[in-house]
Amino acid sequence: MKYLQKFVFTLLSLFLVGCGGSDDDGGGGTASITLNVSQITASVYQGDIYEVDVTVNYQGEGVLVGMPKGVNEVPIWLGADKQSITSNQAVFRVYLHGNVDTGVYNSALRFVTAYSNGSVAYKDVPIELTVKEPLFFTAVAGKQNVTLESMISVSDSGPVEGNSTYITYSAFSDWDWLDVEIVNNQYKAKIIKTDLSVGEHIGYIEFLDQNYRFRKVKIVYLITEPEFNIDTVNKLTINNETIASELNMTIPVTPTSEGVIWNVIDSSSMISVTQNLNNVDVSLEFALLSQSNGIYQQWIEFEYQYGDLLFPKTRKIEFDVEIDFTDIQQISPYVLYTSDEVTVRVWGNNLMSLTEEDFKAFTSTIQSVNYISDNEVELNIKANTTEQEINFVIENSLDYLRGEARAVVRHAPVFPVASINLPENPASKVIYDSERERFYFRSYSNWTNLLYEIFHDNEQWIVEQIVGESPKGLAIIDNGTQLLTSSISCSMTKIDLDTKVAMNAPSVEHCGHMDFGFIGQYYTGETIIADTNQSVSVYTYPNWELATVNYPNVYSPNVILSKNGTHLIWTDSTGISSPRNAYVYDVRNNKFNELNTNSSYAFYLDSFSISATGERVSFQNRIYNSEAIAIGSVGLNDDVWNRTFVSLDGSYAAHYDFSERQIEVYDIQSNEGVFFKVGSPLAVSEEAVYINEIQFSEDNRYMFVFASNLNDETYKMYVYER
Repeated sequence: MKYLQKFVFTLLSLFLVGCGGSDDDGGGGTASITLNVSQITASVYQGDIYEVDVTVNYQGEGVLVGMPKGVNEVPIWLGADKQSITSNQAVFRVYLHGNVDTGVYNSALRFVTAYSNGSVAYKDVPIELTVKEPLFFTAVAGKQNVTLESMISVSDSGPVEGNSTYITYSAFSDWDWLDVEIVNNQYKAKIIKTDLSVGEHIGYIEFLDQNYRFRKVKIVYLITEPEFNIDTVNKLTINNETIASELNMTIPVTPTSEGVIWNVIDSSSMISVTQNLNNVDVSLEFALLSQSNGIYQQWIEFEYQYGDLLFPKTRKIEFDVEIDFTDIQQISPYVLYTSDEVTVRVWGNNLMSLTEEDFKAFTSTIQSVNYISDNEVELNIKANTTEQEINFVIENSLDYLRGEARAVVRHAPVFPVASINLPENPASKVIYDSERERFYFRSYSNWTNLLYEIFHDNEQWIVEQIVGESPKGLAIIDNGTQLLTSSISCSMTKIDLDTKVAMNAPSVEHCGHMDFGFIGQYYTGETIIADTNQSVSVYTYPNWELATVNYPNVYSPNVILSKNGTHLIWTDSTGISSPRNAYVYDVRNNKFNELNTNSSYAFYLDSFSISATGERVSFQNRIYNSEAIAIGSVGLNDDVWNRTFVSLDGSYAAHYDFSERQIEVYDIQSNEGVFFKVGSPLAVSEEAVYINEIQFSEDNRYMFVFASNLNDETYKMYVYER
């Protein structure tokens, strides 16, 4: 096919030599020209080609077709070429291409003839092309026997509007999903397959005229996926007033197309689902109620298909469940002594919804209530004179026990003052069980970790090994009822502190080279475990999800948690490079404060200590507040072998002077300035060269000193009464 661009001319004196003769003398007659059309108007589908023959009767020596004077650019949608020519008639085929955007386009062609004597004649033919969207059908997958029709005229005007030069007498399609038939002198496009995939299918219907010329009409067939009528599922809120029937709901699921098969294949673990004909019944599992307050996204996944029409597809229904119970998570301290008056911190959720009378319902010994926030309350308690146990439980309409916390009232302990031989050197912080008046520690020797407990029978101290799988990290959790330990093989063990029965606990998969050297339970009840093998990772337990807190990057971290679970010391281990970094983490507001250690590199585990509430922190001989700000020093120097340990209530600090081999106690309640000594120094046995740790009893009456002499492998616990 030749296009019009090849016939463009701007000088009317150019001639296309035809079958007419020419006079050698340059003579001729008067040129004239007539056409069989006065204008060309066509309407085509996008992508189609419209063609029309223009018959030119002329008197002249030839005939040209081109653009009228003043039109300098040929439209891309217009083309023409010569079909035949005689001495007085020529036939040109004009092509109108629908390969442009939809819309209406206008131009013109000029047909010209002339004699060499200068006589010229021409006719301009206006052209208008309307480009329409291709025939476009939409079907929903799943409907049977789809017949989509487009009326395409096959009268004398031809199959496409505007063509009046021939009559179409047949049409066909080479596409296996598309057919064409004639009905009442009109052609219809017909979809003949019902197993097409979702998406766009493009085909053509071809028309053949009596001169065996083809014309194509583009057919676009779009198949969409089935839709479902699913009601909007509102967020479910579970609180103290929620009743059991409100844990169930029905969600309508109705396909918009007949014959669609759908089946529930999965759902979130907190719900159970029953599928019916046009809905699903959803029940919230009671296990959901044990989760912390918050919003939990639930989902139901179902699969749907229609015979061979679709490969199986899936869809999810999602909705939120908000848990908003009023509950109590933890009490600290949870061991009270008879006749003592003490301030107790209570942590939980929606605590401001509880009145002072609600709190006093737990125990009449509560003197006053101070509301700090919706999650934290101070109780002033004057304990009874008899030993007892106080349970803090908020009732709810589901009769589901949740957020139980307890406090126990005990007589103040009387410890045997003694020097106790230990079988091994403590390789961890020594953990004190206030309720049972026992210590727990781990040792490490000969590539083996062992777990020990130290207890007394009112007359003497007893040291026994607890059976466990090479424990590494250890912590008392769950309101003082369980000892959770991790092994070097990353398996976990829970030990019931009343029965000493050991039970396997959820362990991490694909442990690799992880070393879970730290376990702790925050005041919220959330248990965390830290991988302390060089590059640190922190996990929540027992789901083993990476903690969302952005912990600072430290090397093989030393981690110490305050007894009430509100503050965390987070430091590098000692190493060959310095300085190392140290931080105090306030769990309540998710804030890390850097501890200024004066560029020290001696970051041993026993270089640090923290009070039960996190209000006092020590490093070597310096004392810091809960925001990691240094507020003073104790002792005369910060020799690397000196040690300082703060009391549980943050009132006192015990400082071991390595050069003098003595322990001095300082009052550190002041927020600034000089700290003063209290009482006389305590002499340390010559056997105790190195002090690992010093602990105060909760009433500050006793001090427990854990010491070692590596030269003769002597390990001791000393009990002093102040």
